Amino acid sequence: MFSINEREEYQKFIINYLVDNNGYIQRTNKDFNSYYAMDIDCLFDFLSNTQLDKLKQLEKIYKTDLRDTLVNFINNAITQKNSNLINVLKHGIEIDNIHLDLMYTKPATSFNKDLIKKYENNIFSVAEEVYASESERVDLVIFLNGFAIMSFELKSNTQGQSYQDAIYQYRTDRNPKDRLFMFKAGCFVNFAMDLEEVYMTTKLNGDSTVFLPFLKKILFLNLLVNLFS
Repeated sequence: MFSINEREEYQKFIINYLVDNNGYIQRTNKDFNSYYAMDIDCLFDFLSNTQLDKLKQLEKIYKTDLRDTLVNFINNAITQKNSNLINVLKHGIEIDNIHLDLMYTKPATSFNKDLIKKYENNIFSVAEEVYASESERVDLVIFLNGFAIMSFELKSNTQGQSYQDAIYQYRTDRNPKDRLFMFKAGCFVNFAMDLEEVYMTTKLNGDSTVFLPFLKKILFLNLLVNLFS
């Protein structure tokens, strides 16, 4: 068991592990837009770092409306029928005949330096106490290039709580219709964790939500490093 006594310490432990050892950026809950389930500034940092020429082309078309137009376009692409967040991240979007990549996968080999550089430009970030709505606050959320991809409810056994309390919280206090939790459009996975066990679900469905056991935490934390590789 980790030498952690309180849920807040557990929360800080995960954040520090990701930031100090794996290059994640720590963001705040004020950076989160609950309507789109995005950290919009982080998204535009990624686009500026990787596709600035394309952004400038689009800026000539949309001028000061570029930011709102692009965010709405991406959101519509994710939420439209027969689409989902994974598909849009993998394939990017095309707006006004200009293609934008929203993430880069890890190259199979190290031969192509350009592909490696693109992959390294992915921005992984983490924020705590994120508000999915005005009344729903989630312990941790992980983002890829500004898109919320994982949520976490953490509990401390030393405080008399367990992963079962986190599961109950997801089932009763989290609205599956909130953009952050929207199936296929919100987080890929939601974790219920205590200091000893980890459970996960890919779809919130009220009291009917099914949680499955996950890997031990050390393997889990290492897995976060290799997302989309």
